[in-house]
Amino acid sequence: MSRENIILNTIFYVILSAFFIYIFVKEKKIVAIIDEKRTKFEDKLVEKLNLSGKTSEKFLRKIIKLIESLGSALILVLIIQKFYIGNFLVPTGSMIPTIVPKDRLFGNMVIYNFKAPEREDIIVFKEPIEDKVLYTKRLMGLPGEKVQIKYERLFVNGEKISEREYSALGELGSKEWTIPKKGDTVTIVPGQDYNSAFERENIDVAKVQSLLKENGAYVSQLLPDVEFLVNGVPTGMILDFIHDDEVLNNLLKGNTVTKTLDEDYYLALGDNTNGSYDSRMWGFVKDTRIKGKALVRFWPLNRIGILK
Repeated sequence: MSRENIILNTIFYVILSAFFIYIFVKEKKIVAIIDEKRTKFEDKLVEKLNLSGKTSEKFLRKIIKLIESLGSALILVLIIQKFYIGNFLVPTGSMIPTIVPKDRLFGNMVIYNFKAPEREDIIVFKEPIEDKVLYTKRLMGLPGEKVQIKYERLFVNGEKISEREYSALGELGSKEWTIPKKGDTVTIVPGQDYNSAFERENIDVAKVQSLLKENGAYVSQLLPDVEFLVNGVPTGMILDFIHDDEVLNNLLKGNTVTKTLDEDYYLALGDNTNGSYDSRMWGFVKDTRIKGKALVRFWPLNRIGILK
């Protein structure tokens, strides 16, 4: 994380926090102003609809007040959840026994704006497959490291770094991957000209992207022999590029694509190694996809506690 980003993030959070402090200190004054504005709006609407003195006038005013109250509360809650404390429901068993299905968690949404994620952090991130679902996994590999699963354990740069069991599944298997870091050169090499192979002049890029999502992001199912290399060394998939129209269009034509990375990447694994759909299957997580750190389980009540 650059110093420039830390400074910008500090400025942003100072302004945002000052805003919430102002709301708290000036609550009565702000409520009075909102009530005044809402009443004027109600009066104009009642006059326009010719409801003055009718039973429906009271009903309309109550509805408008309810909408204003709920809307204001919802906006504040969404801001707090996005920038301060996230509220997450875990639907799968990929992190058993640490987290089980239907656990509810609070996440620290501030921390990674000021420091890089660390190994063993339980992170909440936007997955690179459909690019819309939030996953919860444990961060186990850092930018620039070489990772491999041997003897059902994770090895980093040749050393066993955890007693947690990991199965050699997915695209990773027992291979050694180098986790990409900012400044690395990534080369994506297609195995063939897919336009010619499929006997079509042009393949619909959007359709291929859709099929990649539907097939669980296994690139090899639709684009056989696509190889990713970081600084010339074979590594795992970086799906952010596959979902880029220009990159995918070049790959479909059989062209090799070379990019210089402007972000760090990480390896994310589930504690439930045989029941987790994670980096072993779909590759690396780039830094900006990581939204927060899972901090506390607050539901169910009999399992409240800090997550480790």
